[in-house]
Amino acid sequence: MNTENIRIYISGALTGIENLEAIKSFYEDISSLCKSMGFDSYVPHLNTDPINHPNINPRQVFQTDKHQVSLSDLVIAYLGFPSFGVGMELAYAETKNISVILLYETNKSISRFPRGIPTVFSEIKFNDYQNALNKLEPILEEWKINYIKSSTSS
Repeated sequence: MNTENIRIYISGALTGIENLEAIKSFYEDISSLCKSMGFDSYVPHLNTDPINHPNINPRQVFQTDKHQVSLSDLVIAYLGFPSFGVGMELAYAETKNISVILLYETNKSISRFPRGIPTVFSEIKFNDYQNALNKLEPILEEWKINYIKSSTSS
């Protein structure tokens, strides 16, 4: 199986966030890591950002992002800020049996509900964004091995 055919959706809050540019950069760095490992990735704000794409109406955002989740093999979700959108993306991924990797800072208290999603492959607690990327890489390698193994045995 070619890893370029494996799609990863990068989920994270975009509304009501302080230091939004740093968060967007973090999402893009996750995407860059995925691409360096041979995966295809989708970063919602590059296509439906509320500031950079104000003419896209809420229904179009919903349809676009839901469709992109449905095309994905894995969702990487940053839970550092509460977000209705991230919660909905995770619930939709679970209904489609799509694996999930959760990311959040070690000092954050995260609801048990998303952490209890049956398709969660891993939870990564980190100290800073670089630490998150360093921890994410071996988890992605492990997930890829499991994913390829389960895809070839089906």
